[in-house]
Amino acid sequence: MPELSERDFFIGSKINIFGRQFDIVDYADDITKNTLDKYRKKTFLLLKNICIQQLGPLLCALIDSNFSINRALMVQFTPEQVKQFLSNKRNVEASSMLMNQLIGGPSMGFEVIADNAVQKMKLCKEQSKECSNDNTVAALVTLFEREETRIGIYCPQDEEEAEQDLNFFFNPKNGLQATLRLKNSTLGIIKPHCIKDGNLGRIISEITSNGFKITGLRMNLMERVNCEEFFEVYRGILPEYIPMVAQLASGVSLALEIVAADENKNSYEEFRQFCGPMDPEIAKMLRPHTLRAKFGVSKTLNAVHCTDLPDDTILELQYIFKILD
Repeated sequence: MPELSERDFFIGSKINIFGRQFDIVDYADDITKNTLDKYRKKTFLLLKNICIQQLGPLLCALIDSNFSINRALMVQFTPEQVKQFLSNKRNVEASSMLMNQLIGGPSMGFEVIADNAVQKMKLCKEQSKECSNDNTVAALVTLFEREETRIGIYCPQDEEEAEQDLNFFFNPKNGLQATLRLKNSTLGIIKPHCIKDGNLGRIISEITSNGFKITGLRMNLMERVNCEEFFEVYRGILPEYIPMVAQLASGVSLALEIVAADENKNSYEEFRQFCGPMDPEIAKMLRPHTLRAKFGVSKTLNAVHCTDLPDDTILELQYIFKILD
């Protein structure tokens, strides 16, 4: 399975093998547990509304520092949900400030994974000398040099708090739902091969620096049947239909609701033009500044999916953000 690497195997991981989803729930024996348990730890990150423009640089810094992004969701907290989220926090003053920040606008939550993830993230944010001398996290240390970034990103203080935060944020029972505007917006999906290649942050940065805003975000691991249903319109029309389905089902993808920063522009048309021709080779010749020209490899591995027909924008957004929820 060329799509999988050892980084994909950890407790809590969901992997797709030949279109079937498997959940890794525990170690098979104590020897394996004792050997591997100290590696591939999870932690939680919350990108507050005041710092959402830093999404691309944050993802780039995480990836360059050997963190993997496993889950992601953009939400709007209600006051009651903020109270529930803060109920386990020890610092009352910091909790009060965090409450005001979370109510003020949408936030993005991430489950990230790395060796000793909680401690690494905490020390990088605190600008600890221990991290300053560690070249493997140099990108994160540089990111957190700015005070506004340190204020705009929340991370838990220990593994217990990280587990509590993850369980709250990504548990559907707590009512946190993906933000969705459905007004002059369109769908973009960053495909699994780009995430595997470490290009997620670079693509996000390209999108947000070229006249687009992200108003919805959700990371998915889609089962093959859902991928077939989503691409049904291409069945019998594109010879790449089966490989397209296989690629989308091969790993996590990042779905985005995208709007043009200029509200007078048509978001669907602008983003479709920005993605470029389906074939990256044609894109490189005719429109070299498009996403598919820069990050695409083939017609199947062409970096991003964008809605092809204007009448399908709402249907595709609702399918990815609502029906698959």
